[in-house]
Amino acid sequence: MQALRVFSALAAAAVLSACAGHEPRALPQASAAPETVRVEMAFDARDNGLTWAQLELLASVADEFKARGHGPLVISYPQNAPGGDAAIAVIADARAQLFAHGLDWRSIAGGAYDARGRSTAPIIFSFTRYQASVPSCDRSWPDLRNAPPGRSWPEFGCATAANLAAQVADPRDLVAARTMTAPDAARRETVFERYRQGQSTSSQRGPDESGTVSTAVGN
Repeated sequence: MQALRVFSALAAAAVLSACAGHEPRALPQASAAPETVRVEMAFDARDNGLTWAQLELLASVADEFKARGHGPLVISYPQNAPGGDAAIAVIADARAQLFAHGLDWRSIAGGAYDARGRSTAPIIFSFTRYQASVPSCDRSWPDLRNAPPGRSWPEFGCATAANLAAQVADPRDLVAARTMTAPDAARRETVFERYRQGQSTSSQRGPDESGTVSTAVGN
């Protein structure tokens, strides 16, 4: 019996020493890096207003900027180009369309670039978004049947990091947390006032929002 106890103690010490010999390894993490989105929109000085193709392009730019854009949306017009004055009028219509698609005026900035006399120089929309990236992991696994205790494997965590990078709506969330929006002061005041008066602070439900089980169909 004494020999069995000594053997158990030695086995436990061996396991603990094996665990202590390997420092914990940081798991692979998904990350993101900024990139510049650049969209060119051709225009014709002879057009009277925006074309259908331009309206569709502006809708796409607005959707992408609202979903993943950061910083200002810069609209650059071609300077030193034959259609420079027409470009300014087109940009005014484009700004109105972007505002109609939900963009704040303050998020739209203007600029110019040297067109070097090109008559076909486009209007350029540019903004910053983030591109998710996954760690470079070895896809080959060793034989884990006789793996020593306490050993860390570089392959662990790679699948989780890759799935997170593929599913995140805005990759910038992998770099920094989003800021909280302002609270609804009017709703908060309404809840406090009802609480002071001893009334229910929850929203009232209509008959169509009942959680009771329907009795329309018999057993």
